[in-house]
Amino acid sequence: MPIPALLYRTYLLLVFLAAAPLVGAAQESDDLKDPAFNFGIQAGVITPSALFRVRNTVREAEGVRYQIDPSTGFQVGGLATFRLSKRFQLQGGFTLLLRNYDCSATYEEQTLSARLNTTLYEIPLLITYYQRMSERLLLSLGTGVNLQTLPSDLGTREQHMQVLALHKAFALPASLTVLGIEFRAKDRGGFFAGLSYCITPFHLYDTVFLSKFDGRERVYPVPHVGDYFGLVARYYLD
Repeated sequence: MPIPALLYRTYLLLVFLAAAPLVGAAQESDDLKDPAFNFGIQAGVITPSALFRVRNTVREAEGVRYQIDPSTGFQVGGLATFRLSKRFQLQGGFTLLLRNYDCSATYEEQTLSARLNTTLYEIPLLITYYQRMSERLLLSLGTGVNLQTLPSDLGTREQHMQVLALHKAFALPASLTVLGIEFRAKDRGGFFAGLSYCITPFHLYDTVFLSKFDGRERVYPVPHVGDYFGLVARYYLD
């Protein structure tokens, strides 16, 4: 497991330990059971963070410096929840992930730039543990598999450079962890806000640079690192 991921999960454990006294103070009863089956919608913002490997990628070859800078991205989708017990839920869904990258190739004093916009599809399947902090406030932690897919190759062209996203596999699994707070409004559903962290141990696609300097064409692939850290909000229908 990468060190940032280990630190992140250790942080999650500490949060739960710190919240334990608050949770214990909230008395649960049978009439506070969650719906056996429920639907929700969610939206999120993906933010660059060097701590969580969402950082610039720099490679050099044949005197050319290639750089990929991730910028703010977005995700939107829906999910379904199945109550397994009063402490655990099974969550599954479908998410559209939009990510943007500023790509550049520099040779001597000349720099070529292009912006690559990618669209991925995700199918997360999480086991979520949750505790009541009060009658309407819950603390939850979910972790599991997040299947990512890039159905077709993508690309962009600017001046003398072309940047392509060439998929190496149709779909690959990733790891997803979500931590947050949920508020249950009486007869108005539930509102969730939290953090998400996705770790991609496999390269779903290569970012391929096709650049031309001094009349010579160069082709250079950079394996894609798809890790992301984000802020996510959900609304449960109840």
